Amino acid sequence: ADSYIDDPATGRPDYPAIRLLMDPGMAFGTGTHPTTQLCLALIEAHLNPDDAVLDLGCGSGILSIAAAKLGAKSVLAVDIDSEAIRATKENANFNGVAASIESCPGSLANIQQTSHQTFNLAIANIIAPVILRLLGEGLGQTLAQGETPGILIVSGILAEQASDVNTALNQSDLTVIDQRQIGDWVAMAATSKK
Repeated sequence: ADSYIDDPATGRPDYPAIRLLMDPGMAFGTGTHPTTQLCLALIEAHLNPDDAVLDLGCGSGILSIAAAKLGAKSVLAVDIDSEAIRATKENANFNGVAASIESCPGSLANIQQTSHQTFNLAIANIIAPVILRLLGEGLGQTLAQGETPGILIVSGILAEQASDVNTALNQSDLTVIDQRQIGDWVAMAATSKK
């Protein structure tokens, strides 16, 4: 399927559009679901050229590919599902960005144990209960600190779950800087309070 980064307010392409060629196979992510559209819009709004990006729960790789096409220096795409890793690698090749994306099986715990890298942008388009758990396990600590602190994008949140996610972000010393909604779905971008 072809996917485009669209303006979620109008549902129309926010030109100039970046074309993403996606074959999700059995993995999640064709670009048509509101949570993916919200993430794409937030990535476009908050990604800076040469950012190091973490895509936790990468699914088909659509968010990783969008980040690479928008200028990310490097993307670490991880998922606990081996089909997602296969789809991400294949789709990265289709889109000509395989050199920018490292796709491997893993979880937040694996990243914390094996890498001391921090990220300018971290993305978790999963579901609210998993986001809450990941925040409790230190997802916010994967963000770069300093003069330009990293940004965490979370999505897969139903509107009635948004206040719980906002509370968990605050407990992780993060504050919401951008929140968007399509229908019943909400996505948030948060950064360090410091």
